[in-house]
Amino acid sequence: MTRTICFAFLGALIAGHTLLGAESQNLAAHTITSPDGHLVATIDVAGGVPRYALEWKGTALIGASSLGLTVRGDEGGDWRERGCKTRSYRRTWQPVWGKRSHVVDEYCELIVAFEDRSPPLTRMDIVFRAYNDGFAFRYRLQPDGAARSLCVERDLSTFSFETEGDAWFYNGENRPLGPQKLDAIDGRRACPMTVRIGDLCTMAVLEAALFDFAWLGVESVAGARTFRARVAASEVETPFATPWRVILVGPTPGALVDSDTIENLNPPCQIDDPSWIKTGVCFWDWRSWGHRVDGFTYGLDLASWKRFVDLGAESGVPLLLLDADWYGPEFDKSSDPVKGHKASDVRKIIEYGRERDVGILLYLNDAATRNFDLETVLKTYRDWGAAGIKYGFMKGGGQEKVNKTRRIIELCAEHELICNFHDGPVPPSGDWRTWPNCITREFCHSQSDAKRVFTPETFCLQVYVNMLAGPIDMCNGLFDMTHSLAERPKIFEQLDSTIVAEAARTLITFSGLTVLADSADMYGKHGELFRFIAAQKQPWAESRTLSGEIGAFIVMARKTGETWLVAAATDEEGRTLEIPLDFLRDGVFDATLFEDAPDAHWQTNREAYTMRTRSVTCSDVVTATLAPGGGFCMLIRKR
Repeated sequence: MTRTICFAFLGALIAGHTLLGAESQNLAAHTITSPDGHLVATIDVAGGVPRYALEWKGTALIGASSLGLTVRGDEGGDWRERGCKTRSYRRTWQPVWGKRSHVVDEYCELIVAFEDRSPPLTRMDIVFRAYNDGFAFRYRLQPDGAARSLCVERDLSTFSFETEGDAWFYNGENRPLGPQKLDAIDGRRACPMTVRIGDLCTMAVLEAALFDFAWLGVESVAGARTFRARVAASEVETPFATPWRVILVGPTPGALVDSDTIENLNPPCQIDDPSWIKTGVCFWDWRSWGHRVDGFTYGLDLASWKRFVDLGAESGVPLLLLDADWYGPEFDKSSDPVKGHKASDVRKIIEYGRERDVGILLYLNDAATRNFDLETVLKTYRDWGAAGIKYGFMKGGGQEKVNKTRRIIELCAEHELICNFHDGPVPPSGDWRTWPNCITREFCHSQSDAKRVFTPETFCLQVYVNMLAGPIDMCNGLFDMTHSLAERPKIFEQLDSTIVAEAARTLITFSGLTVLADSADMYGKHGELFRFIAAQKQPWAESRTLSGEIGAFIVMARKTGETWLVAAATDEEGRTLEIPLDFLRDGVFDATLFEDAPDAHWQTNREAYTMRTRSVTCSDVVTATLAPGGGFCMLIRKR
C-alpha cells in the first residue's frame, strides 16, 4: 500500500533558535528571508498538507505550493512536529575551476523536523534555504534506529506561479521549448525551466546535488500555472537527502546565468589533491576528418593529431580530444578500448603531447564498458598518461543512470582522469564542485550534430535554459563556414553562424572544456581571431553577463589573470549593442576588437570580419555592431 507523506508544521522563526522538544505545539507560520531581505518564503500548512509561498521585492511569485513525498509500503501514520531550528551562514570558498576564483556562499536556513509513530518511515526533516538569488528545499529521510530501505515513488513538490509569464524548457538535443505561456502549457516538461515574468524578473526551476536519485522534471496542471515535480521512483537507504529543488530569481536573465547557488548547494570537493585537473580550450579531431589543405587530408591518424598538438604547444591550448573509432567501430561489441587498431598511435600521441604540455582525452563508448572491465580500461588510460575521457551513449535512465555516471566520475578521479559525458547525459546539478574532474556534458544541442539545424536563436536560448544547470559542451568554434559541409563527413548540417559569432560562442558557453570543432590549419589561417580563443585560459577569475535577452542576444565578460575577454552573440536579427567597460580597473588598456564585416550574414557571408585595436578605460562604452546571426569579440589587456 502507498501513503502520501504530509507534514503539519508551524512555528516561529527566531534567529539562533534551538531544536524544540518533541511535544511542541504548532505556532505561527514560518518565514525565511534571504540575507539581502528581497526574497521571502512563507511556510504553512493547510488540510494536513505543508506548503510554501515565495515573494521577491514585495511581489508574490509563487503562490501556496504543496510539499511532500510518496513512499511505498507506508500504511499510515501520525506525523507531528519534533521541532525546528534556523541559522544564518556565510563563507567564501575557492573552486578548482568555475565562473570565478572565489565564491560567496551565503543563505538563511530553516530546518523543520517531524516524526511518525508508524513504520516504515518515522522521521523526516525538510530543509529550506533562502539565498539572495534563489530559494531551495530538500527532504531528509531519517531512520528510527537502524537504517531502512525505502522506495520514494513520487515527489509531490509543486510550483504555482502567481502571475502569467513566458516559459522555456530544456529539450534534449533539440531547440529548447518555448516561449510558452504558463497557463497554456499542457503535459510534461524537462528541467531547467526558465520563466520570464514580464519586466519584473526572470526565474528558473531546476535541481542541485543530484546523487543516487532520479532527476527532476515537471508536469503542468492545465490552466492553473502550476507544475508538479515529476521524478521516477528511486530506492534509497536512510538516512538520505533528496536533491535540492531550486527556484532561482533575478532581475535579468543574465543574473541567473551568473548565479553560484547551484554549486553552493553541493558538497565540497571530494578529491584530496585536484591539482592534476586540466581545464580550458581543447582541440577535437572528429569534425576535421576530410579537411584538405596543401595536399594533406585530416583523418583518424597520428599525422593529423600531431598538427593539433603542435598548434596547442605554440598557442597554449592545453588539450586534444580523440573521438570515436580510434579503437574500432564504437558500437561494435568486439571493439577493444585498450587493444584497438589505433592503440599504438594513441600511445605515441599521448607521449608526443606530454613532451609539449598538451594532454590527450580519449573517447569511450558505453558499449565498450559493457563488454570490457571499466576500471581496467581507465587504469590503462592513466598508465598511458591520458588526461581524461569523453564518454558516449550511456544506456539506462533514472536513478540507475545517475549512479552509473557517479561511479564513472569517481573511478576517473581515482585514476586522475577528467571526464566529459555526451549523448543524453544526466543533467549537471552543481556537482562539478564535488567532483571537479567532471568538467562538462553535452547537455544541449551540439553544433553541426545529429542532422538537426542549429540556429543563432538556438544558441541564444540554450545559454539561458540548458546552461543554468551547469557546464555544457556545445562544440563551438568552427572557422570553415563555407566548405566544411561539402568536404567533411562529420559535419552533418551547414552551420548557421558567422566566424566571429563562432569565436564569441566559445567564451559565452560555460564549460570546463571548450571543445573546438575545426582543424588546426583553419585556426592557423585565421590566426588573429584564433588568438582570442587561445587567450581563454582557465580557471576563470571572474565572469559577468553584461546584458542579454532570452533567445535574442547575450554579452559575456570573463577574466583570466589580468586579461578580460568580452563576447556577444545575437539571433537572426542584426543589432548594435552598447557595452560599458565599468568592470575594468583604473588605468589604460589595449583592446583588440573583432567584428562582423558590414556585409556579413549567417546565411550568405559567414566568414567576413574586421579587426581593429584601440585603447580603453573603465569609463568607456564600446559600440558593437553584430551582423544577423553574428557576433562580437574583444580582448582587453592592461597596458
